[in-house]
Amino acid sequence: MLPATLLKKIIIGRFPRKLMDSNIANSIDFMVERLETLHQSELASRLTLNCSPDYVQPHKVQVEVTVLDVFDESALSHTVKEEMYKCYPAAKLAHLKTGGNFPFLAKAEDVNIYIQVHLRKYEGSHLSASDSGTC
Repeated sequence: MLPATLLKKIIIGRFPRKLMDSNIANSIDFMVERLETLHQSELASRLTLNCSPDYVQPHKVQVEVTVLDVFDESALSHTVKEEMYKCYPAAKLAHLKTGGNFPFLAKAEDVNIYIQVHLRKYEGSHLSASDSGTC
């Protein structure tokens, strides 16, 4: 098993090093800080899971899906994104102009709006997230 330092270097090396929006830079800094708290075994298991060639059988997914995607640079290649779209043809698409690898951190307000829109149809139902049935 590789040492923790080398595993962290593999992950951090994938982050962009060019000039970027301050929110995206802050989201990367935050994730690097979180990465530093992981032990070698946790890091190795997460990388193994991330790199395993397993396949999700989307036709067996019985829940509604919203795919959040960014138009700027991210770790996912265009080919992988297109494959994901094919796997979830009925998914709602939430596109952000920017957000980098961590749009839920870099563009939290925009992501929250998409979540609210996705969950709006459940207001007042037994699936509602709020006690009163309103968001």
